[in-house]
Amino acid sequence: MHYIKGWNIINIEYRSGKLQKQCSDYCLAKKDFGVEVADKLLSLINFLDNAKNLMDISVMRIYHLHPLERDRKGQFALDLGRRLGWRLIVIPLDHEGNRWSTTVDVNIIYKSTTAILVWEVTKHYE
Repeated sequence: MHYIKGWNIINIEYRSGKLQKQCSDYCLAKKDFGVEVADKLLSLINFLDNAKNLMDISVMRIYHLHPLERDRKGQFALDLGRRLGWRLIVIPLDHEGNRWSTTVDVNIIYKSTTAILVWEVTKHYE
């Protein structure tokens, strides 16, 4: 099924202008993260941009969407390739643009989230 941009599709917001450029400008992403990470990052952003909600993303096991814990509670990670060790950190937002309560079931968050805040691109073990 093809979705029309802006209608039942995840709205992507970015923590900073620099991060938005890194996630949309292939040359900058390649310079900052390397070719392989840049390829996977822009592919993931495109996939997020065309997903109806986070449930569409969660069924794609390649991205291993999962909630984080401890000081990153409320944030979720998406793998940019397990062997690479890089991941995209996002914060799902509710219909009012607020962070979800950490007590809400993750499946409800996946089904109901139509907006995310991209927090960072990070090397997992650094």
